[in-house]
Amino acid sequence: MKEKDKRVVEEMCAAGMSLEALYKIFKQFEQEDLKKIYIDFHDSQNDYVEESINISINCL
Repeated sequence: MKEKDKRVVEEMCAAGMSLEALYKIFKQFEQEDLKKIYIDFHDSQNDYVEESINISINCL
């Protein structure tokens, strides 16, 4: 798979496309390649830890 093709698949992942939809759209690529790109993309989006912040405001 060319780097350009990989970027197109990543853009589709960013748009919210499911893995099953990627399989149907990109039939010319191996499913394992698509799955790896899909998982790597979503893992890279979840690299941060989101902590809750409690804010208390006293209004008089």
